Amino acid sequence: MAEPEVDGYSPRNKKTRKILLIIASVMAVTSFLLIILGENWFEAVGDLLMFLVLIDLGIVIGLTKKAYNWNLLFLLIIAWAIFSRSQRWPLTSVFFTLGFTGLSCLSVYFAGVFLQKYKQNTFLRYIGFSSSAILSIATVSLLWKLQHWPAASLVLYAGLGLFVPFLFAFIFTLPSSDYINWNKAERTIFFRAVIFPMAFVYILVVLLFVFPDIYTAMTRTPLLPFNMEEVDLIMKPGLY
Repeated sequence: MAEPEVDGYSPRNKKTRKILLIIASVMAVTSFLLIILGENWFEAVGDLLMFLVLIDLGIVIGLTKKAYNWNLLFLLIIAWAIFSRSQRWPLTSVFFTLGFTGLSCLSVYFAGVFLQKYKQNTFLRYIGFSSSAILSIATVSLLWKLQHWPAASLVLYAGLGLFVPFLFAFIFTLPSSDYINWNKAERTIFFRAVIFPMAFVYILVVLLFVFPDIYTAMTRTPLLPFNMEEVDLIMKPGLY
């Protein structure tokens, strides 16, 4: 007889998940301490442990059959890409492309899920659909901006422009959403499929355009927002 599932996990997978989470926590703390020590080989071991933590968490997410948990995996890949870029490691662009593209495609999928599955919950149906659609556009545009691809700013401004009216719609319709009476599944998919990834993406957007110095320090890469170009003023006529 098949084992009953609890929150998308079988009892066996749930036990394995707990063990893997403990291992990931231990490796993450160890990696942090090794990187702080600053020695070359300590830092190398710490970086390797961080990569193993990513794999470990990916396995944890893969143990569930719930699609909304895959958002967390793509967010982990994006976080790893940011960390890799700060270390000047290769394949950073591949990780960025995989993470943002996966998140965007999954958002399109959830837009359809909200329309088809939640007909009895008007708020979740339409707010979930619109937020997923906007998140898909914003995610792709942010990838284009980070990769310096053509028309990146235009697509990003379109995504941000759609987000503003959505934010007002979300705020004014939330009191009538009857959130208190939502079941656990509705709350879980709303937070994991919409709130968490949208918060992550728009935090990156704020860092890109409002706090570029923080973004530059975080990734150790030069940032030129709003299509600005570097100008070298040394040895220019009229300056000496």
